[in-house]
Amino acid sequence: MRFAAVALGVGFVGTILANLPARSDANAESLVSLMRPSAEITGSIAPAGPQPAAAVRLIDLRNGATCKIAGPADAAAGFRRAPIGPDCAASPELARVAYWKTTGDGSLIMADGGGETVLEFIPGDGVLYESIYPSNALITIVPARS
Repeated sequence: MRFAAVALGVGFVGTILANLPARSDANAESLVSLMRPSAEITGSIAPAGPQPAAAVRLIDLRNGATCKIAGPADAAAGFRRAPIGPDCAASPELARVAYWKTTGDGSLIMADGGGETVLEFIPGDGVLYESIYPSNALITIVPARS
């Protein structure tokens, strides 16, 4: 999806540049620099990916299983023990989780004791993470309240 948007944007800019009278590299650079959003606009947009949370709440939306645990470590830490407690035992997916890690692109991977991926999450819209693997998982991760 991102590639298609980039390709569309590049094609659009290329069409504009191709139709400029007396086109030169200087004109092209000037036009492209004018098309960039101002720092005032981009400064108002939160950086991609969730901010590390001291504690998170895992919620299985199918059966209501929920548990509060310490937030995941940063991406450089690799797989670490996931402190998932008995409150999440009612969730078949969460009950299998033994390890987790964040990645450089902001996603979160949870694995079982044998290292097999059980769940995979991406930064969410309105939540810290939303599940993307397996496709039928309905698990979300939100910041935990004190």
